[in-house]
Amino acid sequence: MTGSISFDSTVPIGRRLLTVLEAADALRISRSSVYRLFDAGQLAWVQIGSSRRVASKEIERFINAHTEEAAS
Repeated sequence: MTGSISFDSTVPIGRRLLTVLEAADALRISRSSVYRLFDAGQLAWVQIGSSRRVASKEIERFINAHTEEAAS
């Protein structure tokens, strides 16, 4: 995927839900790693038909929850 993903409320509706591949790209991990995070309950997803989608806000939450502050 090219470009950046914005995580604020001004994200168009079509960009609020990411495909598994887009979520993997946003997190800079593999697609299979995204599925492992789903299975471990560490990353929430939305079922739409037979597809899973990840809310862009969930990507932001995940990053914030796993960000360590630098020691001062």
